[in-house]
Amino acid sequence: MLEFIAGLPPALHVLVVAAIPVIELRGAIPLGVHLGLPPLEAMALAVVGNLAPIPLVYYLLLPAVSYLKGTRLFRRLVTSYVARSERESKRIKRYGLPGLVLFVSIPLPVTGVWTGCLIALLLGYSPARTMLALTLGAVVAGSIVTALALLAVG
Repeated sequence: MLEFIAGLPPALHVLVVAAIPVIELRGAIPLGVHLGLPPLEAMALAVVGNLAPIPLVYYLLLPAVSYLKGTRLFRRLVTSYVARSERESKRIKRYGLPGLVLFVSIPLPVTGVWTGCLIALLLGYSPARTMLALTLGAVVAGSIVTALALLAVG
């Protein structure tokens, strides 16, 4: 399996890593640069990979959270994650869509598009509004991470 993964093109690595919760584009862009992709290409691929699962996540996240809360293995983790997201959603609600964009723009763990999607769901945002905010936030976060990757390489 590892040989198969190692044989994939760098662009596919970036797309897949960007889609993984918590890692998202914060890990995918430096990986792409490390694998020899031009920084802007790594950023574009990471943003696309980061946003690709969101339409599905938008419709499946709340049912998945409800299910996982009922399991012994994931109950504490999921309850903690949702509680944190609910606290953040109260702060973000004051600023509306720009608040969600700003939240997703901060390239730190648990401020990416997956958590942003949960917050949008908690706030009752439509799919179109959610995708707009997450796309803008991902582009800003991607720009910040790309600049940091360039500084690290340079």
